[in-house]
Amino acid sequence: MAEILNDIELIKLLGKVIINGEKENIKPNSYVLRCGTYGEFINTNKEFEFSSKKKGIIVQPGHSVGLTSDETIDFRREIVREIYPDCDLHGVLSPSTDLSREGVVAPTTQVDAGFCGTLNWTLTNTSNLDRRFVHKENIYRLTIFKLQKNESPENLYSGSYQMQEGYVRSRRQGAPVGMRDDEWIDPNKSDSPAKLIDNLINSGYPWNILGQRLKIIDDQFKSVTEEYANIKDLIDKLNYDVRDMSANYKELSNKLPEIVRNNLRDEATSLQNRWLIGTGTLIVALIGIILTLLSNESATNYLKANGTWIGLVLIVVSCIALISTTRKRKK
Repeated sequence: MAEILNDIELIKLLGKVIINGEKENIKPNSYVLRCGTYGEFINTNKEFEFSSKKKGIIVQPGHSVGLTSDETIDFRREIVREIYPDCDLHGVLSPSTDLSREGVVAPTTQVDAGFCGTLNWTLTNTSNLDRRFVHKENIYRLTIFKLQKNESPENLYSGSYQMQEGYVRSRRQGAPVGMRDDEWIDPNKSDSPAKLIDNLINSGYPWNILGQRLKIIDDQFKSVTEEYANIKDLIDKLNYDVRDMSANYKELSNKLPEIVRNNLRDEATSLQNRWLIGTGTLIVALIGIILTLLSNESATNYLKANGTWIGLVLIVVSCIALISTTRKRKK
């Protein structure tokens, strides 16, 4: 049965299996690996190297960093069996509890029998604060299992990361060349912008803050769009009313001379009729008065005696009646 190596056994591995290791990094049943010289900021694809001037890195909230171990692990069979005949070694890597307490997420992985090289891993800062790491800081815990003869694998590790030193980027085989876009399953491809913003909000810090701000901007943009649409409708209605008024004005302008002529003609006819009626009425009244006076001797004598002032009174009365009629028509 596989045996977990304790501190006594781990000391035997220093310098041979754990190269560049330190005795003080040995724990009761594990060895704590330190942060190596090389790494990469995953979000920007920018590699870095610690130096005498650059002794630490800053990992911002929501960002990830790829690190390498300062130690080299050599699980090659010929090296291991110098210490443990007929046995092989297998390792399990797990992050220190300090990282999880600070909101730094790191995966747990394994080191196969036969592997040789530096170990790489990725740290992701899920907290809302910058996290800082320095060169040779304790980062990962390596638990080593001794595999007995009947547990040793037939084929040892011989992958693309064998015998690699420093930070090594992923060598995963990419997608086949020539695949069309519609051959990929993309959960966000057919979603609306609003759905994409909701997905961003649900992605956790700091993307949720960005998503919330984008949602506010989207709501403001919708409000502005609606206001613009209302303004456009009002402008279109105003243009329609102006065109309608312009058409009515043009039509009225064409008919105005005829309307004026008709009104003047009607007014002249009405005035002429009033004059004729008034004149006829006056003449009939005068004839009636004359006949009455001529048929009465006393009246005739009276008329002869007072004809002058009576005539003046009649003229004044006629003028007053004519002026009164004209004023009423104007009103």
